[in-house]
Amino acid sequence: MPNDNNIICSLEMEDLNKGVNCGNNMSGVKSVYVALKDDVASIPSLPNLRNHFEDFAVLQGDIAMIGDKRFYHIYCNRDMGELKYATQGTFGGKSFRANLEIFHAGFKAKLLGFTAAVMNSELLILCKLNNGETHLLGDKDRGCEFGDSVELSSGKAITDNNGGTFNFVYDTPTAQIYTGTIDSITGVSDII
Repeated sequence: MPNDNNIICSLEMEDLNKGVNCGNNMSGVKSVYVALKDDVASIPSLPNLRNHFEDFAVLQGDIAMIGDKRFYHIYCNRDMGELKYATQGTFGGKSFRANLEIFHAGFKAKLLGFTAAVMNSELLILCKLNNGETHLLGDKDRGCEFGDSVELSSGKAITDNNGGTFNFVYDTPTAQIYTGTIDSITGVSDII
């Protein structure tokens, strides 16, 4: 995040009209990539000059990793992932709490081990949505973390889902939409 003393906020209010009919307004989470916060060398920031609504949410630049570190893919079952931003705090000190919830099928050793290995770690998450945007949860100073509703289950009935419901939370002044390069910081193998 840039130093608040360098930010020039000359916002011109804009209309917030109905989305275009030919635009992609598809809901849900498409892909999730996770990295340890300590493996990231630098992250892009919001522009210092903020004239338009997008200037308060769209990051400028690319993520750089340390050495050969990278983001790892976590498969999210179709129609079982959601990203929400809820306001928190009192007037004059409001912020957002980002909440990403995904389901990964398969109650297996790799899933259980991943959860045990990183449940107390600060993470950075790239969340690709079905509408084409990618959100970054976490920053260089503070990563996102497991929320209180992470649950791994074998299921009861043969037809029940089994696997992990992951909940990641991140307190932030604004949503962070990442438009930089993704291919160079992600790999092809999945962690779980």
